[in-house]
Amino acid sequence: MKKKNINIENQKYFNISSKADMLDEFFLKSKSPAFNKCLSDCEKVSKSNSNILLVGESGTGKDVAAKYIHICSSRFDKNMIAVNCSSYTESLLESELFGYNEGAFTGATKSKEGKIELSDKGTLFLDEIGDSSPATQLKLLRAIETRQIERMGSNTPRSVDFRLICATNRDLKEDILNNLFREDFFYRISSIVIKVPSLKERKEDLFDMINFFLDKTCSSCNVKINNIEDDVLRFLYEYDYPGNIRELKNIIERLVVLSENGIITKSELPLIYGINKNSDNDFQSKFEPFDQIITLREFKARQESRYLQWVLNQFGGNVTAAARKIDITPRQLFNKINEYGLKK
Repeated sequence: MKKKNINIENQKYFNISSKADMLDEFFLKSKSPAFNKCLSDCEKVSKSNSNILLVGESGTGKDVAAKYIHICSSRFDKNMIAVNCSSYTESLLESELFGYNEGAFTGATKSKEGKIELSDKGTLFLDEIGDSSPATQLKLLRAIETRQIERMGSNTPRSVDFRLICATNRDLKEDILNNLFREDFFYRISSIVIKVPSLKERKEDLFDMINFFLDKTCSSCNVKINNIEDDVLRFLYEYDYPGNIRELKNIIERLVVLSENGIITKSELPLIYGINKNSDNDFQSKFEPFDQIITLREFKARQESRYLQWVLNQFGGNVTAAARKIDITPRQLFNKINEYGLKK
């Protein structure tokens, strides 16, 4: 592959009236059939008030898809309130969603509106809904069915008109079988299910995304990139991006920030991405050698197990801190620890 400069001109992305800045991580004119199907579905469902469940891997941009639905809807000029359910304990999530009256619990010195009330006439987006507890799901189920809520410490119902969008990277049907998710709640929130494709399912958009994030990062860091080494280009186009768009964005930011004299070299790639910086052989030889052929599933499990053990070691066995760092919930990490027999 010849060395070449990446074109860092501004790309065209979502441009919906004055709200375009909300959607600067998605391109409207995608080359991917899978993503165009997702966009089309978002536009169709925006015209209704049906409850929507967005599914897909972590980092695919489900939150941006939710914003797109809101902006395309008749509620575009009202609030869109987003809540990440994995960021709160059960009791804190309840008070965050439903609000509370003064004196409802120790420290409640004044009344506070919940996020559901704040979304009145607008959209309520519940991200990582799979991490909510069955008790919280039951309260949400009643609110969805009655369009009424009661603040903590109050028996007075309050009517709320909101459009509900939920998102998850979990297999909720499996969670239902394991009694981790309420079946009645699942069917209530999933009137329409839209899959947001992973980055490896929309490789057609990779070139534009790399350009976009390069341009954006160069602008914010006041850096000009003139050249990118062949090995880095190969990596950017061939890597599978398990962290999806979020990971691509972070990789580009690292490359730009650590570049020197306007040149991005393989030394800017972290070791975790598999390039051996001390070797001058071709790209294929820069990965760890193998001694036997195993199934791809087994290979992924081995690599995931080794990585998670290393992360746990870095945090002295602190599961909560380790989970937060790698962007999963403590419960998900506990499941992996049990699955692989990891040491905390």
